[in-house]
Amino acid sequence: MSQITPPDSAGQLLAVFENLSLGRPGQPALFTAMNWIWRSGEAWWVEGPPASGKTTFCESLLGRHLTQAGSRTWPLATSLGLEPREILRLVGWGESSRQFRLGDYFHQQRWHAAESREGPSLAEFTGPAALEALEALNLASRLAQPLVTLSSGQMRRARLAKALGEQPAGLIAEEPFAGLDSAQRGHLDALLRHRVAQGMGLVITGRPADRPGWISHTLPLAGPETASSTVMAPVQVPKTLAGSPVLEYHGVTLAPGGRPLLHDFTWVVRQGERWGLTGENGSGKSTLMALAAGDHPLAYALDVRLFGARRGSGESIWELKKRIGQVAPEVQTYCRHALTLGQMVATGFTDRYTPGGIDTDQAARVRQLMDELGLVPVINQPYPQATTGAQRLVWLARALVKQPDLLLLDEPFQGMDPGSIALARAVISRHLLPQQTLVMTTHDPAELPAGVNRFLRLGEN
Repeated sequence: MSQITPPDSAGQLLAVFENLSLGRPGQPALFTAMNWIWRSGEAWWVEGPPASGKTTFCESLLGRHLTQAGSRTWPLATSLGLEPREILRLVGWGESSRQFRLGDYFHQQRWHAAESREGPSLAEFTGPAALEALEALNLASRLAQPLVTLSSGQMRRARLAKALGEQPAGLIAEEPFAGLDSAQRGHLDALLRHRVAQGMGLVITGRPADRPGWISHTLPLAGPETASSTVMAPVQVPKTLAGSPVLEYHGVTLAPGGRPLLHDFTWVVRQGERWGLTGENGSGKSTLMALAAGDHPLAYALDVRLFGARRGSGESIWELKKRIGQVAPEVQTYCRHALTLGQMVATGFTDRYTPGGIDTDQAARVRQLMDELGLVPVINQPYPQATTGAQRLVWLARALVKQPDLLLLDEPFQGMDPGSIALARAVISRHLLPQQTLVMTTHDPAELPAGVNRFLRLGEN
């Protein structure tokens, strides 16, 4: 794709909304009588509660969705004889383009040496014009790496670098700082600030804690209340007593693509323990979780043990799945199941993405968790049509629903607003039984649920 010529000076009109009422097909308007102007060189922070329409708003800047009343215009694009999508770039939550379509891959493919060579490399995906942005985002050393093998944080930076390499007049980015450690957030912050100073327009969404201090324009979006209808008792953290080993790594060494990742790594997690796992992007957090869940093929070659036995020692994968609840960015990213949100949560009992197969008590458990997480009003909504925040809460409910022996939560709060995070933390703490074991990865220790009292930080890579 050819590069776009950015505006020569700040102040040119990128988008103008006049008395706009906008919505998705077949749904009520999300915005009514909205008046808003976006100029080149302006940076806007868009915020709002769950289901307030942040994703719809971002997509609307490219001309998507239905104008039910009022008008949308793109003066700069019109003056150049171009469509909005030709001068603006949207980096949404998930990548799905002609170059790299998530539906063409499976979520474990990142870990499989042969299959991971399929698809474009980072260099092929971003193009040569993105090199400056890749260097600024600390990705230039990975140009030859297959895109499918990147971590969620690396993939997010790669997509931003690709968009910036095309020199857009305006960049629209959903949650650009999600999944990034503090160092990578600093790199991205500096790069975006530099581009805005050069005249690029910017619209981004995110949590208030992620907001760069130099962004002065704010667009608050109102949304429906999503609070639970159940009055929940205060969280009381149960006392736990560490028991027999549940998850063990003994002398694990990994160097994917020749890059040292883990060397002679040993770690034992016992029954009833609550662990917080932290570390920089690329330090191996998700790899450890994938080894534990059996998503990584080397789980059967390395000395990784679950419930006292090495993987591949004759156990049934389905028997192990019954004892594990999992939340992982890769699993969520590659999900394409056309089930309702309620059916998705219910698959936590069956571990199969087909509707039904649960009894009355299990159905009541599904509804209870969805009620506590504020999801009952959308229980029958198709998963692909749900907001990012609702999808994240669904995966958490799915992991909790069967009260598994081992709960593996890999950055479970990506894409959630502060209110949803607080609610999710409380629900995790409330539903954990003394005999259950928790391992959770995060870049922000403040996100860890009450009761987490053991910590492991992986070294920088």
